[in-house]
Amino acid sequence: MAGEKLEGLLPGELRLLVENMALKEQKLPLEPALDKETGEVIPEQEGCIVDIEGSVSKALQAEEGDKLELLMRAIPSRYSSRDLQKITLSRGYYETWFTGTYQRYTNVSLACSSVNNSLLWPGQEFSFNETVGPRTPERGYMPAPVFLMGASELEYGGGGCQVATTVFNAAGKAGLKIIERHLHSRRVHYVAEGKDATVSYGDLDLKFSNNTGSPLIIKAGINRGKVWVNILGEED
Repeated sequence: MAGEKLEGLLPGELRLLVENMALKEQKLPLEPALDKETGEVIPEQEGCIVDIEGSVSKALQAEEGDKLELLMRAIPSRYSSRDLQKITLSRGYYETWFTGTYQRYTNVSLACSSVNNSLLWPGQEFSFNETVGPRTPERGYMPAPVFLMGASELEYGGGGCQVATTVFNAAGKAGLKIIERHLHSRRVHYVAEGKDATVSYGDLDLKFSNNTGSPLIIKAGINRGKVWVNILGEED
């Protein structure tokens, strides 16, 4: 890669020039990802870093007036598209029966769409609130019943707790490490007592980590009267 002209620079000045250029030219690799809507794999991208010692050495041997040529080294991503294509085995599946109004159905569907096709790298933490985001009318959420202090009230995003509960139980079946989880103030109808998880954006969250040695993909949806979550991993 061509840069500035070499015009009587001292070795120390040359090194400083190379180091400054290196900061601008280096690029971190991008890991493969999933398209949230289609689930298709987005290929990884190589990064690059400047070989400072090699670039300085080459520049010291150049003629005055030549342009500085930086020597680049490729940095591969840690994972590849092939790693994601191997994630086909169900590690934890759970489903809950859905009942409720059109508003509640809308909220559950939106939350499932946000969770669906989530990619979790080894050691990475999943946060329901970060993944789903604020449940506001601007984002399409509607008022539906929620439990607050033991009473049922209307709140935007009501129904999201059923999605969180389904995710929680799927994560448990997958053997993932639960970091944060909260019970409702009273029993809910869609899961056995003590198996629920309540969430509230900016307050109560559901968090767990990928304590396996491979990436995981979280699938979620609502179909035929059931909210379902399937956590996929690699075969042993």
